This record gives sequence, structure tokens and C-alpha cells, in this order.
Amino acid sequence: MTERMGIRAIREHIGDRANAAHYLGEHTIVERNGRPFAVLVPYAWWEQQQNTEGQGALAP
Repeated sequence: MTERMGIRAIREHIGDRANAAHYLGEHTIVERNGRPFAVLVPYAWWEQQQNTEGQGALAP
């Protein structure tokens, strides 16, 4: 599941979204002015992306 939140909302719910990323594997798209700005992802997912970087994955 992917959640979308504005900058102000993420400020109020960062702890909940960090827990959702870690424990549930959820990604959160952070929006600014209604447009995607950043993504909060589980560390394990990010680490896996880093390990596959040399195998054709895009760098952050």
C-alpha cells in the first residue's frame, strides 16, 4: 500500500508513517503543492535497491 501526504500532514504523522514503513512495508509519497516531492520507504527496501545498483537499478 502507498499513502500520499502533504508536507504539513507528514510533519504531524512522521512517527506513524515511519512505523508503517518499517513494520508494514508501506511507502509514503510526500507531496508539496500537490506534486510528488519525496518518498518515505522501508530501510530494508532501500538497502536492497542499493545492493542491486550495480545490476541495472537506478541510483537514488
